[in-house]
Amino acid sequence: MKSISDYNQAEALLIGETNVVLELSKKFLKLTKNNFVERPWGGVKIRSFKGLHSLPDQVIKTGMGVGEAFELSACKEDEECQLYPSRLKFDDGSEITLSQLLDVSADELLGDQFIASYGKTFPLLIKTLDIKELLSVQGHPEGNTELYIIIDAEPGATIRLGFKHNIDADQLQASLLQGRLKQEVLARKLSSVADEIKLQKILRPWFADRESSFSVLLDSSEIKNTKEWLLVEGLVNELKDLYWHILDSMNEIPVESGKVLYNANPSRALRGLAQRPSAEVHALGNPERHEILALEVRLPGPTYRAWDNLRFPVRDIDVSIALNALNLGRTKISEFIRTPTKVKGKKGTFCSLDNDFFCVEHLKPDYQTSVVVSETFPHYLYAIKGTSRFIGKGGDVLDLLTQGESAIVPKNVGQYQIENVDPESEVIKVSLPIRM
Repeated sequence: MKSISDYNQAEALLIGETNVVLELSKKFLKLTKNNFVERPWGGVKIRSFKGLHSLPDQVIKTGMGVGEAFELSACKEDEECQLYPSRLKFDDGSEITLSQLLDVSADELLGDQFIASYGKTFPLLIKTLDIKELLSVQGHPEGNTELYIIIDAEPGATIRLGFKHNIDADQLQASLLQGRLKQEVLARKLSSVADEIKLQKILRPWFADRESSFSVLLDSSEIKNTKEWLLVEGLVNELKDLYWHILDSMNEIPVESGKVLYNANPSRALRGLAQRPSAEVHALGNPERHEILALEVRLPGPTYRAWDNLRFPVRDIDVSIALNALNLGRTKISEFIRTPTKVKGKKGTFCSLDNDFFCVEHLKPDYQTSVVVSETFPHYLYAIKGTSRFIGKGGDVLDLLTQGESAIVPKNVGQYQIENVDPESEVIKVSLPIRM
């Protein structure tokens, strides 16, 4: 039979060994930073941002870049969180998922009031996004809003967010369904000369170039047999028109480093309705492939894909479900932009959002001023720029976080202060409202 000394740290936590749990509750729960997921729209910058060896040829070799890092992902009811759970790795090399840890130690780590509000979980889904290609046109159910903090963006980068004029649901649904059928017909008609992966390689840049004619497409070095392509000229042109019609129905928002966008129904759109806000229609990224790194903060929940921008291979879409979840009314770009404002009485602290879903603060220490966090409830920290040092009440160093790293702060940590190690450092703090 094993004695306590025979267990590694993860095993000791799973059996609820009191001293190990108590010691952990006074420290930052640092999450692994390489919880990567490949996506067809993913890029190549996220690894370098996190201080990891870059893989510049990944997209060429696999057809997919690293699209997401699941930073905080521990909700058992969410399908993505189950697939890509956050993990902790201890000094002895042992690992445990955050949800496993909370199953056995939530009382000590989260506290009674947090658990009374949310249960023995941390109901946030936070990701780092690396967007090289245009994402699908999508929405989320009621209560699922999203905040985007742009970490870096190539010149000219944009995203699509919110309809820019009122939309007729029946017309849009018919267009999207017909577009999907035509896309499938096109794939069948060209199957003898190009599989779907090759179709994507040929058609993506042509669809993305609004002014490019069909004759330019035929000049592609990838097209060896023009006869079959000439037979589908009308179909291809119809699909390109639809591609741009859908994109043009949404607001095109320029993005750059430091910009903050809150994707939520404008309050005026909900006036008189007994419902909570949801995310507006959105398609992150842009046809021009200007790469974007962003931190996405949201609650766990499903994503409804209404349209996939004619991507091959064809992926499932949920047109009727997505449209039922979306606000089809006109929105304005200004309704999504958030400017972090200084928090009174808190040096180096700026707030970009504080509502019934979550609070997002930007903590910016400098060489003259440290940032003091007096939070007593559990919260999440993400180093978005540079390296910061965290000092506990007794003057001990709790941890260092370098850009791309993150941690859960348990309730027993108490007050701490943040010092910058690099000339410019910034930490994002995300907390949940506690229902007293």
